[in-house]
This record gives sequence, structure tokens and C-alpha cells, in this order.
Amino acid sequence: MDKTKIALNILKENIIYVLPIFVAFFVFINFVIPQFNKDISSIRNVKSAKAQYEEVQQQYNMLKAQQELQNRQKKVVKDGKIVYDAPDMRFSPDASFAPLFELVLTIAQQSGIRIRAIDYNYAPQEDIVFAAKINGYNVCELNMVAVGSYVEFQTFFKTIMKEQYLTNLAEVELTPWEKDKKVLIAKIKLRLYTRTIAD
Repeated sequence: MDKTKIALNILKENIIYVLPIFVAFFVFINFVIPQFNKDISSIRNVKSAKAQYEEVQQQYNMLKAQQELQNRQKKVVKDGKIVYDAPDMRFSPDASFAPLFELVLTIAQQSGIRIRAIDYNYAPQEDIVFAAKINGYNVCELNMVAVGSYVEFQTFFKTIMKEQYLTNLAEVELTPWEKDKKVLIAKIKLRLYTRTIAD
């Protein structure tokens, strides 16, 4: 009994010192440890979210690369020809045909045929590419009247068909000239294609 009383007396005398320790212990158990656990959980959530973000970013980059590859493959036609990519996006789709016009005129000149008239149709309703309304793909139909010999026209058509860029010889009508049957007057519909999509 005496020992118990002594212990109680010591406790009463030192309660001022012991009470803060109990309060600190209570606060530590009920507030500090749960907050610490929350912080640890938040850190884990941030790390998990970061890992998920990196995984999504990696998947996006992979899908983007696949899409670019598919776009490149779409440009190549079965016979190996490609659609002309306009190098400068400052120009309109119509202006993207300028290099191809120059190419056609150069081939005509080198073949020996003379172009007497030319008309540009940027909306040929019969063309399947124009009818499909594919974003960024443009069509121009050249309606030409030209004069030349059989050999000159043969050279012109062969050279046009060997060019790397996709062309469509939609219609050709050859008529011998009345004054000289060796000379032909040709009505030609030649379709050219360009692509003006920024990569």
C-alpha cells in the first residue's frame, strides 16, 4: 500500500511534467501518424499517376508514328507513283499545282508537241479523288488542245506515264489534220494530284 501511495504522490507531484508527454503521445498517435500515412499515400498516387501519364504519352507517340507511316503509305499508288506533296503551305491548294504544270509543259516541249489551248478545272466531278472529298488532296484537270505527229504524241504520253507523280490520262481524242494527215490535233484531259496536308 505504501508503495502505491508513494507512486501516486510522485505522480501527483510530477503530473505537470508527465501530462505533456501523454498529450504529445496522444497527438502523435491520432494526428501525426494518419497525416504521415496520407502523405505517403499521396506520394504513391503521384508516382502512379506519373507512370500512367508516361505510359499514355508513350502509347500516343507510338500511335502518332503509326499514323504517319500509314499516311506515307497512302500516298504511294499501286504502280509506285506518288502524290505530289506541296512543299510550302503558304500557297493555296490551286497554287500547289504550279510545279506539275511546269513539268507537263516541259515534257510537251521536249516531245515536240505544241499546246494550242489549255484550260484548268479544279473541280472535275467525274474524278474519284475529287468526289471522295479527301481532306488535303487536290485534283486539277488540264483540258488541252495540242498539235503534233504520231511519234511526238507517243513520246509525250509515254513520258507522262513514266513520271514519278500520279497522273490520270482521263481522255484523249486524236484527229488527223485535213491539210496533212501526218499531223494530229489532240484533245487531252490530264488529271494531276497534289497533297497539301501539314505533317
